[in-house]
Amino acid sequence: MIVQDIISLIQIRSQHLAIAKNNDALIHFINLGMEELYRRFNLSIKSETVLTVSDRALYELTNDDVQMLLSLNYKSGVEMKQSDVLDSMAYDYKIVNYRSFMLRKPFDGYVYAVYKASPVMLRDINDKVKLPGTMIPALLTYVMYMSHDIINRDNKTESNTFYQMFKRQCQELDQQGFTVPLNTESLAVQAKGYV
Repeated sequence: MIVQDIISLIQIRSQHLAIAKNNDALIHFINLGMEELYRRFNLSIKSETVLTVSDRALYELTNDDVQMLLSLNYKSGVEMKQSDVLDSMAYDYKIVNYRSFMLRKPFDGYVYAVYKASPVMLRDINDKVKLPGTMIPALLTYVMYMSHDIINRDNKTESNTFYQMFKRQCQELDQQGFTVPLNTESLAVQAKGYV
C-alpha cells in the first residue's frame, strides 16, 4: 500500500474536516501514527556492525533510525554481557544512552549491535507504507484521532473517541501476537550468526 491509498481512505472517513484536503498535514499524521505503531509493537529490529579498536572504549551507532540499543554480540554471534549491577566488574559493556555503549575491555575487531528501529519517514504520496495490512485500520484511526485533536481543541469528545478506538485496536493486535518482546531470548543469536 502507498501513502496515496492511505490518504484516500482518510479522506473518505473525514470529508467534513478541512485537513482532509491537506496532503502534507496528512502525511505528517501518518508518520506520527507509524511511529506510534512501531513503538508499541517493536516492528523493526535491526543490527549495525561496529568496528572496535583496543584504544577506544566508547562507541555510538551511526544509523539514523536507532530508537533504542538492545544488545551487543561478538563477531562469533555470542551475546555480550551487559552491566546490570552498579560497580560490578562481570560485564562486557554498559549502555550509555539509547545509541551509545562503552566496552569494559576494548579490543580490535567487530561487534554487532542489535537495536530497535524507527520507521522510514514518508515524504511523498507515492512512498510505500511499510506496515502489516492488519495494522492499517489502527493507523487510520490514529490519523483521525490526531486530526480531531488538532482541530477541536475545545471539544475533545471526538478525539477521545478515536483514541479509545485506537487503543482497543492495538489491544486486539497485541492479542493476535503482533507485539515482539525485546528480551534476549526473542533476539537469540547462535554461534554461527543470527537466528
